[in-house]
Amino acid sequence: MNDNPYVVQLALQHFSQARRQALRETLSSRLTGRDPHLLPFEAIRAQLKQKNPLYQGIQQVPLSQIAGSVGRYGEFTRHFLPLHNSFRDRWVRVEALAHSREGWPPVELYRIGDVYFVKDGNHRVAIARQLRVDSIEAAVWTFPVEVELGPQDRLDDVLIRFGERSFMEQTHLDEMVPDHGIRFTTPGRYLELLAQIEELQKKLELIDEAPISYEEAVLAWYELVYLPTVQIINEASLLQEFPGRTEADLFVWLSLMREQLAEVYGSDCHLEDFARALAADYGAGRLGRLRRQVGRLLGHDAPAPLEEPPSGPADS
Repeated sequence: MNDNPYVVQLALQHFSQARRQALRETLSSRLTGRDPHLLPFEAIRAQLKQKNPLYQGIQQVPLSQIAGSVGRYGEFTRHFLPLHNSFRDRWVRVEALAHSREGWPPVELYRIGDVYFVKDGNHRVAIARQLRVDSIEAAVWTFPVEVELGPQDRLDDVLIRFGERSFMEQTHLDEMVPDHGIRFTTPGRYLELLAQIEELQKKLELIDEAPISYEEAVLAWYELVYLPTVQIINEASLLQEFPGRTEADLFVWLSLMREQLAEVYGSDCHLEDFARALAADYGAGRLGRLRRQVGRLLGHDAPAPLEEPPSGPADS
């Protein structure tokens, strides 16, 4: 370690500056609703089909493309700013090493798409950014590209893409209906669609007393369940009350809230009937409670219970 007092003092200044920047970035993230942390490697690797990366050797990697970490994604912001004062002593030692005769060894990185994840060397990457260098020497292992992944992506964005890939590979809906228009803003929603298709396939087989192919069930679900419901959602302009959300988001909300909606609108209703009833009930400016209910559901991976069921149409 370099014991030069000037080097130590400079490292302390860099750490203090990084901590102030981290506080500003954290505050900004609270106002914008964006996750300030690095992308977690294991959460994304779990979605990959190919689990074994290919070693690419030693390279110069742009710091702007390093946006994730294997195990310390909760300790730094997306721009590798330290989130804890306890990192100070480690920071000073690592930065001092950069000015020593030995210098830094290469960091170790995994690459998925256009994003690099730090396997070893989080502090070196953080300090390099404070020193305003453009790139860092790294040993790189690369995973095959399966979905688009960029340094500015949120984890939810990435998980949605993996969910869409899996859904389309299973259903081939994108081949049968290229302009299907199904887009989500939160992850995990495609699983609800798959469950509906499977349920419909079983019902059709019972009705027809004959096997129904999965492709037939997919098309039947899209034409008889999904399209009529989203048509009503669009005709009633319900989406105007939920900026940034999609018709597919509201479709899934109706699906997940089916039992509670049935208590108000009747157990024999279909999803399009629920959508029509809600449009009529809340169309006269009474969307406040519905907005809170949908917003609460769409903001979490699992539906939160309603404080109370929708009030239903007013008695005439």
